[in-house]
Amino acid sequence: MIPVNITGEDIDELSRRFWLTPIIGLFYGIVAGGSFFLLTRAFDGLVSAVIVILIVHGLNRFLHFDGLIDLGDGLIATGPHEKKLAAMKDTRVGAGGVGFGIMFTLLTVAALSFVREAPVAEMMFFLPLAMEVLAKNALVTVAALGEPREGLGSPFVRNTPRKHAAFSALLSFFLLVVAFGLVYPATWEYVLPFVGMIVLTSSLVGALVAWRGEKSFGCVNGDMMGATNELAKPWVLLSGMVGVVLFLLTFY
Repeated sequence: MIPVNITGEDIDELSRRFWLTPIIGLFYGIVAGGSFFLLTRAFDGLVSAVIVILIVHGLNRFLHFDGLIDLGDGLIATGPHEKKLAAMKDTRVGAGGVGFGIMFTLLTVAALSFVREAPVAEMMFFLPLAMEVLAKNALVTVAALGEPREGLGSPFVRNTPRKHAAFSALLSFFLLVVAFGLVYPATWEYVLPFVGMIVLTSSLVGALVAWRGEKSFGCVNGDMMGATNELAKPWVLLSGMVGVVLFLLTFY
């Protein structure tokens, strides 16, 4: 959305530091968390969630949503890897793309609207923030664990070693522990396992997509990376709500 003059060398340098992407997720998270918290003052959870998801998609021009649709088309295609990749790259949208786009968007909206029911009001800011930070962690994870293929996503997969998945997870953990401490005063014996659980959830989503990509396509490409960004969001929100319930059962 912000026009900058970049070169191929800039992209290469960026890809070598891809594990820092959760910091960009923090920016998205502040926007998402702040918007959701304010919107729920005037609207119900469902309306607020739809507006927040629209804002986030608008900020990145629906780039990751496009990857989600393309992944859906590729996964339902039959045949060898090349045929599945061709279905993914086809500009026409098939049933798999429509299904993935609708179902996972609905799941994300429903999960975010569910956050409105959290008994801890601060979660209406923190969990949307965590959703965006950890969507980026999942994106780094799938790049680190996947095999590259020529395309726009190739430098990021090729230049992200497996250890960077751990770097990204640790960075995400640190960012969210600090954010949690600023938003809601809670005991460390709750904060650390709670944040650890949602970070692990996002990493598992990234690992699962990498495994599925290797099996179905023989690689991880840009579309799968973008799709992972969207696939991680509902599971982070839902695991976060489970964590809130466990907190209440344990400490109250």
